[in-house]
Amino acid sequence: MKVIKDFTRKDGIRTVTVQLAAGEKLMVFKEDSYYRLGGQLDDVVGGYCIIEGERVVWCSIEQKWTDV
Repeated sequence: MKVIKDFTRKDGIRTVTVQLAAGEKLMVFKEDSYYRLGGQLDDVVGGYCIIEGERVVWCSIEQKWTDV
């Protein structure tokens, strides 16, 4: 994802224009809301948990999740 334009008006409304690579999706989360995770997890977590999350990949050599 590449941010092309990020503008905040005086009233706090924010306009952001982004460019997404193939396979990327854009989602919006509110810090003070709760979200049910998809798939078989069915857990509910706070938006702040998702916002503070980091992208990771599985390392088959070390057999653990590592930062990208």
